[in-house]
Amino acid sequence: MANIQVGYGHGDVVGIPFDFYGGATLVTGSTITMQTNQLLLSNTTGGAIAVTINLPLNPVDGCCAEISNVSPAVADVLTITAINANTGDVIATSGLGVPATITVAASTAGGSAAATVKYKYTLNGFQPASGAAVNPRTWFRVQ
Repeated sequence: MANIQVGYGHGDVVGIPFDFYGGATLVTGSTITMQTNQLLLSNTTGGAIAVTINLPLNPVDGCCAEISNVSPAVADVLTITAINANTGDVIATSGLGVPATITVAASTAGGSAAATVKYKYTLNGFQPASGAAVNPRTWFRVQ
């Protein structure tokens, strides 16, 4: 009998941890620090909620941080008052910037579509021929 590897590469489901805030834990004025690279927010109040998001601490080079609104209705608006980089990191001021609101794209009988904001992280930045690092330890909004 041949050896059979159980694990990656054989169609197994691979779990990726994510942060989830909803219901009573998601209230206006909350500051949420991401512990993983994915944050799902579900506003079930039937109205608008304003929150502050802190991006993950000590991310690896190339990390992608995602913040998604998975609220059940279009009226359940999430306003992001600020997205902050964690200790030692910065958010690029050029490009897409920080979103004012995240809203659900559409609501259907089977659930809701998600609206997602994504950031990519560079640990070392870009190093041109001069060798001086440009934008090290920086988050760039990509969606």
